[in-house]
Amino acid sequence: MQLAPSDSLSSVVKHYLILESEVDVRLQYRLFSDGNPGIVFHFKNPLVEYTDGHSFGNIQPRSFVYGQITHYNDLTSNGKLGMLVVVLQPFGIYSLFRIAAHELNNCILKLPDLFGQQALDLEDQILREQHVDRITKLVEKFLLEKLANSNNPDHLFKEALHLMYKWRGIISVEELLREIPITERQLERKFKELVGTSPKKFLDTIKFQNFLKLLKNHSRGEKISNAIYDGGYYDQAHLNNYFKKITGVTPIQYKLNHQLLAINFIQLSSNK
Repeated sequence: MQLAPSDSLSSVVKHYLILESEVDVRLQYRLFSDGNPGIVFHFKNPLVEYTDGHSFGNIQPRSFVYGQITHYNDLTSNGKLGMLVVVLQPFGIYSLFRIAAHELNNCILKLPDLFGQQALDLEDQILREQHVDRITKLVEKFLLEKLANSNNPDHLFKEALHLMYKWRGIISVEELLREIPITERQLERKFKELVGTSPKKFLDTIKFQNFLKLLKNHSRGEKISNAIYDGGYYDQAHLNNYFKKITGVTPIQYKLNHQLLAINFIQLSSNK
């Protein structure tokens, strides 16, 4: 379930994602980048995360901030699933927490390590709640307090970001630089600090996310090549390789998966 933030938080929060499952069995999930950092709050059993092909996983903290993801991660549930994901704007980590975004690439940071007892109290309050709407209100109150001291990106960065989304990632960095008065070096520096990745890689992510939406809406009788070309890709073999690298599955496997928890979070199977 996806929920919109309050108007006051929309400048830094894209949406909330509520993931719940009452099935008390071991399930395997896969997470890959959507270009947005976020904050996770577990209110049931935390997931176990496996990275870089390791056979032993790490139990996720009750609450944490995560940065940009450059490779897919496998996660496993060990019981009932209940989590609230605050999907931030691409610059949300820098804006809310005054942390250079690249410092959290492929990393998580426990919320209590950032905010001490305040975060521990919030975790306890969330665990005592039984209703998602009240959990969301607790999180919103916490975020509104942080928003008061947030950093707002400058207008040149915002204009670059706007153009990237407007063109659905199907625009080159060179074309972008012709539209805004900024040098390539300045743009690279801004994106590293505010987003955590280069402008080129972020454009690739936006383009890929747009293609995923086209793919899921692609009718069964229509050629998949239509979605590929509409998404700005012109070499199907290259796309297939890129798709497998990013997600670990093929485009057809993704399209046929009916267990999407989010566009970048899929259930793979009931056995690890």
